[in-house]
Amino acid sequence: MEIKLNSWDINDAIEEYLEKKYSLKINMNNLEDNPYLEYQTIEYEYQKHKNGKVKKDKDGYKIIKDEKYVKKYACLNDDSNISFYVDTFNEE
Repeated sequence: MEIKLNSWDINDAIEEYLEKKYSLKINMNNLEDNPYLEYQTIEYEYQKHKNGKVKKDKDGYKIIKDEKYVKKYACLNDDSNISFYVDTFNEE
C-alpha cells in the first residue's frame, strides 16, 4: 500500500513533532522560508583513458575510480509530496 503525504500533511506533522518534543507552537505556513530536505547521493569518478574516454570492463560497465557522498537539498514547497510503500501483509 502506498502512503502519500502532501506538503500540508508534512507541515502538520512537523508542527506536531515540534510541539511534542520541544514544546514549540509554530505555524509552518508563516515561516519565512520553506523547509528543506537534506539527503546524500553517491557521485562516482570513473577511470579514463589518456584520450579522456571512460574505461569499461569486459561486461561493458564503467570502472569506478573513486566514490564520494555529496549532500543535496530539496525544497519542500507547496507542490511537494513524500510517498512510501508499506507492506500490509506482515502486520504484527
